[in-house]
Amino acid sequence: MSLSASMYPTVPTPAPGPVGGSRLGASVSSTAGVSPGVPGIGQPGGFPKTPTPGPNGSASFPRSLSQQQLYQTPLRGQNGQHPQQQQQPQQPQSQQQPQQTTVVATSPTGQIITMAQQDAATVAPQSPVEIANRYVNEFIERDSRYPDLDRIIQQSQLSDYPFGPTDPGAFTPFARTRISNIPDIIFEQYNRTECYTKMGLFPQLQRAWITVDNRLYFWNYLSGQDFLSFEDLSHTILSVQLVKPRKGTFIDSINHLLLLATPLEFHVLAVSFANNDLQLYDTGMAVSIKGFDVNSIAGSHKTGRIFFTSRGSPDMWEITYSNTESWFRGKCGKVCHTKGGLSGFAPSMGALSPITKMIPFSTSSVLSSILPSSHSETIVQIAVDDTRSLVYTLSSRSTLRAYHTPNSTDLALVITYTYASLSSHLQMINATSPLLDPRSTTIVSIHPVHPAESTQIHLVATTSTGCRLFLRAARTYGFGFTSSESAPPTTMQVIQVRFPPRDAITQTPSTSALLKKTRLSKIFAPGYFFAVKEGDTSDSLFASAPDTCRILRQSMTSPSAPQFLENAVWADIEGFVQAIELITPEFQVSNKPEGFGNEICGQYILPPAEVAVLTNTGVHIYTRRYMAQTFIESNNLRQFIEFYGRGETCCTALSIAASSRWPLDARELARRAYIEYGGKAHVRDDNYGAVELSIDSIQLSGRFDGLGMYIARIVRPIWRTPILKMTASAANGKQVRSFSSNISADSLNNYHILLFELYDFLDQNRNYIDGLTGPDTVLGGFGGGRSDELALQAEHRGMYALLRLIVNIREGISFVALVTAEPRKLNEIMANLLEETQNRISKLTFQDLFTTSEGTELAKDLVAAIVNQSITAGGSVDSVVDILRKRCGSFCSTDDVILFKAIEYLHKAKSVAPTDPDMKLQFLRESVRLLEKTAGTIPFEDLQGAVKELLSLDFHPGAIEVVLKAAKEADRGNLALGYFSDGLPALDPREELYKVRAQCYNLVFDICEDVDAKVAESEASQQQQQQLLTPGGTTQTLAPLPITALQTETYVVAYSSRDELFHYWFYDWFVSRGLANRLLEVDTPYIESYLERNSATNIEQANLLWLFYAKKDQFYKAGQVLYRLSQSDFELPLGQRIEFLSRARGFCNCYCPPGQRQAMLRLLQTTQDELVVAFIQDDILGRMKTDERLADDEKKRAELAERLDGKVLNLSILYNEFASPLGYKDICEAIVKAADYNG
Repeated sequence: MSLSASMYPTVPTPAPGPVGGSRLGASVSSTAGVSPGVPGIGQPGGFPKTPTPGPNGSASFPRSLSQQQLYQTPLRGQNGQHPQQQQQPQQPQSQQQPQQTTVVATSPTGQIITMAQQDAATVAPQSPVEIANRYVNEFIERDSRYPDLDRIIQQSQLSDYPFGPTDPGAFTPFARTRISNIPDIIFEQYNRTECYTKMGLFPQLQRAWITVDNRLYFWNYLSGQDFLSFEDLSHTILSVQLVKPRKGTFIDSINHLLLLATPLEFHVLAVSFANNDLQLYDTGMAVSIKGFDVNSIAGSHKTGRIFFTSRGSPDMWEITYSNTESWFRGKCGKVCHTKGGLSGFAPSMGALSPITKMIPFSTSSVLSSILPSSHSETIVQIAVDDTRSLVYTLSSRSTLRAYHTPNSTDLALVITYTYASLSSHLQMINATSPLLDPRSTTIVSIHPVHPAESTQIHLVATTSTGCRLFLRAARTYGFGFTSSESAPPTTMQVIQVRFPPRDAITQTPSTSALLKKTRLSKIFAPGYFFAVKEGDTSDSLFASAPDTCRILRQSMTSPSAPQFLENAVWADIEGFVQAIELITPEFQVSNKPEGFGNEICGQYILPPAEVAVLTNTGVHIYTRRYMAQTFIESNNLRQFIEFYGRGETCCTALSIAASSRWPLDARELARRAYIEYGGKAHVRDDNYGAVELSIDSIQLSGRFDGLGMYIARIVRPIWRTPILKMTASAANGKQVRSFSSNISADSLNNYHILLFELYDFLDQNRNYIDGLTGPDTVLGGFGGGRSDELALQAEHRGMYALLRLIVNIREGISFVALVTAEPRKLNEIMANLLEETQNRISKLTFQDLFTTSEGTELAKDLVAAIVNQSITAGGSVDSVVDILRKRCGSFCSTDDVILFKAIEYLHKAKSVAPTDPDMKLQFLRESVRLLEKTAGTIPFEDLQGAVKELLSLDFHPGAIEVVLKAAKEADRGNLALGYFSDGLPALDPREELYKVRAQCYNLVFDICEDVDAKVAESEASQQQQQQLLTPGGTTQTLAPLPITALQTETYVVAYSSRDELFHYWFYDWFVSRGLANRLLEVDTPYIESYLERNSATNIEQANLLWLFYAKKDQFYKAGQVLYRLSQSDFELPLGQRIEFLSRARGFCNCYCPPGQRQAMLRLLQTTQDELVVAFIQDDILGRMKTDERLADDEKKRAELAERLDGKVLNLSILYNEFASPLGYKDICEAIVKAADYNG
């Protein structure tokens, strides 16, 4: 393809940057966050004016509110809860939906646009990787919807070849790429032929072969070397075939059987082929076939059965073989499945059988020409379909037969389909043609179609006129019979015809004589068709292949069935064709018919198909031409876009421009095409003139579609594939798990190279690709309308998301390659993980690893296991971490490195603990310092593990320091304290932060309980030893224990914390353990506020509060607390209230600062007055309890006692409701006196 100056404006070519990981920047710490790993590409904001880096780029980006709406990740907190606090239910989402308003606007083109404005909180935030994951899934799903063969051939007889075989130009489906001449040494042997010679190809062995009378020669058709001869037979070799052996019959190194048929015997040789080394072994298996003229041999890959036929007979024979023999059965035998009785074990030669015995060395051609046959029909081809357990045969009368193989021994004829029946069925589908006239047309080849390619079509037959007949086999059921999945088909019918290309413009395909005299054909999945047309001096080779991309585009844009579009060519060939074989693995990108034939989704990963054609001059290799070659050679880019679409064109251009295997001029051509012909993002029109203007209503450009397609097709083979394969086996009575990689190291390396080159291309050309530059640098090119701004934002968001995904995939692949490089180490690493983690990792797919937080967490578990294994083995963390950081930084961030170093110091401390306590302490302090640095990001499980290690080394103070630091870093804004102070309201976003800190506080309490338990255990042990050593019950003073000092230091660290919320939890923990009195020993800035907060609701802590004030010589506050207790609503008896008042009066008589004297005097007076009333109330209560007048009414006495033995009542109530009604005159006088009543 050439580009003229008028077609392509000049685009400056960026200077090539250094190749390496440095261009990708620092590693990514999370799959959902924004990382400096993508330099120089502005992060998309909510508005085009969002500041972003310019063309020169920057390693950091500003984050605006609108950017957070597009890319922010929901906060992931740890679950933690106060033991005394119930978890609050969350508000349903349906109750949080705000109202939506619609604004109508007009675009610059006059189109009516509705803009939906909604609160940002209702939009589910998505990270760039989540967005890219959705796009890649959509592109993979699009490719998987490629129509199956049944749907494509519905219109096949009406289809034509867009680019015919005469001059297909750039659309040539196959090109001859190599010619390997027959070696001279083979020609020398060929010239010695006396009777018969035959040639063929064995692609399974990379060998061509030729028989010269009774000798067989092999050579490597790729190199022309590796000669091998077999000359042990005495008779002329008539037929040669290579089949798979029956499982369990031979040793594992025998992977093929070589079958040789002579006029007298059928020989079975064992073949071993590995690393291009071919070895033949004599098995001693041979069976007499005297009188047979074997012309066709076929074998079943699945069962290892061997079938053969003989000229002049329609019978189907089978060679049986075994590695054992008995009295009545040898290792090798033969059986006929189409005759009964003893005739099934010997051929019938009619009256001329004695004559044939007299001519043992006659060749097949001589036998066929001289001896008349008792049958006029001959089987000319056998085709085995293991997927359906069927064996097809084609006879010289163009009759098709199908045999069912229900097991490893039986063979039953189920279908006989004559050409006459076929012709009548052709008339039923209106496919009559002179090319199908039974008087002049025969079937020359048959090709089974596997269920993975089509569920309806079983067989494709090729006629001598080049027509392809698609046949379906089905079951018919009579009355009383039911369907069965295992039942064989019973009928066959042609359902469609594919005519050859027209050989003249005015001619119709049904009358084309282009492929008349076709004598041989081969069809390879997913539809490669090769036909050999007989010639006088040389054969002609016709090759065609589906135009997959156009078929896919038709199926996506048209509701009708797509046409079967093929491109064809007359391939260059010299000589007469002897064999045609596919020498590369059979193409398959799907295991079901839909999507099976989609070549374009596998063209970047799978090698192009190669077909070898053997002629009498040499081996010609033809290679399938993919879209890239078509793109490069095409002279009309607009036609290419018209045929395949803008997205497919950009995908093809990108695959060339971003790949180093193409020439520089082709890469530059593709680069300019991708940049300049990618189109622009625009508002998607719904054909009614009004669209909802939102970021999801934007049709992105062809550049974006091309990039998304390319990424999807690269990762498609592994996207939904589990990373590891787990197998379980029993060893020593235990179940042992072993793990291995599902993808080979070479494949992973190939994916990594493709993605590295792709990222490198995008990075070098970011200034010229719309969507990769910052929004502020390309806004002027859009015109400034609101729809254009939104289109730019959507394009930028999509391109940036795909770019982030490329980085994640590259690092994920590097990580998998690193972990699975050595199977033995992989199993050791997995053995260090919990069984639950092993199960999760075994189910982890590549997609999950690349795009989900769960995949990142599991990868980090593997990284931790790798580092721990290295530490345990005495290795250095630095060497392991350096490799991880360079190859997959996302799974080994800076914080992870610090954590690993901290763990390493813990292991060092443990190793030196018995011999060097000072060094142990030094290592522990360094470990705590590192743990505190990473406290803000350390997972809670890892924090628990680190604490466990610190406790095992008796470093409880350091453990508390680390945990409290983690609690602080989890809530740097101290929002949880406000949540606690507000009374823990429901549905508050601060609740998650509160739970995170609660988890940490509970871990601190576990540390304190551990040190308390160790102190108690140590004291008990020392007391026991002391009792044993002290005679006569005398006592000795015990020396202080070192563990007691550790306990003291541990609590000192906890008390010295500046975390107010922690102190509240800490004091609650004391109370819950029944150690509330210890709070009086606490001297922190928070104990007073804690007691004051709880004194209103807890009588015990209210008592502690006045005791606390008394201990601090704050007598006025102690008196206030006591007075409030006397007046409180707590259920207190009157006597205790009098006690509180008395104590308050006592404190009021104590020393106080000068500034509090007046307040203390007022409190003293108030307390004295309350005491007078309380004493009167107490007198009434005592008198009432002994009053004999109430002896007959104890219920009333109890009611009066209940009212009096509680809160202090006022004098009026005491007088009017108690003293006066009960007639206590002296008390009434005391009340009047106390009230100072003068009335």
